[in-house]
Amino acid sequence: MISRLLLALSVLILYAPSLFAQQSYGEFERGLNLSDSQKIQVDGIKRRYMGEWRSLNDEAARKRLELREIDPNRPDQRERAQRLQNDLGRIEASRQRLFNQYRGEVSGVFNNEQRGRFNRFTEQETRKAVRPSWTGPSGPSPPRPARPAPAVPRYAPGPGYRMHGR
Repeated sequence: MISRLLLALSVLILYAPSLFAQQSYGEFERGLNLSDSQKIQVDGIKRRYMGEWRSLNDEAARKRLELREIDPNRPDQRERAQRLQNDLGRIEASRQRLFNQYRGEVSGVFNNEQRGRFNRFTEQETRKAVRPSWTGPSGPSPPRPARPAPAVPRYAPGPGYRMHGR
């Protein structure tokens, strides 16, 4: 769930249209009627955060790919899987901190009205990313890919386990 949230927030940062929004971040930003000075400041802030954001996204993608290659049924790979899960959690936390810093800096450029609109927009996009709609302006969304099996099974019956009455 948090990865979806962070994905949506990364899309906002990178000026791409939101996955579930009816308007793009660029359109939203144009509607704020920023002064030339504000535009320059916001663009500078975005450029400062882009490299680190991309680096975190790349690292997370590598860890997820590595995790998918692990067989959760092999005891010798459980420790590695847990380490990768922990790494992914740290990356997600870093991305969240980075976005909060970005959002705080950008908010500081806006006047009170612009800041309120910006906060409402980002909160709305966050809610949409967390609870996506299966239908949108372009019709139904394609089915989501299946989640990979957990690296460490939560419960596995031991040898000799039998269901009641069998």
